[in-house]
Amino acid sequence: MREKIQELLETAFPEADQVKVIDRTGGGDHFEVIVHDASFNGLSRIEQHKLIYAALDEPWKQGNIHELRINTKGTQ
Repeated sequence: MREKIQELLETAFPEADQVKVIDRTGGGDHFEVIVHDASFNGLSRIEQHKLIYAALDEPWKQGNIHELRINTKGTQ
């Protein structure tokens, strides 16, 4: 699942400076995602996180993600 999440985020944020997915427990359903992308510039943290949730809609609906920590940052 980690690879699938990585792929979805890289597709949603093709110009990102950083896209990283960490399996926090090794169980394949607790993740931390780090995305640094210029598209976040000027957006609130909530708006940034909504973009992440939209990109990961499929695994959320399928119940493949139990916990998700999100770290987003705009870039220059």
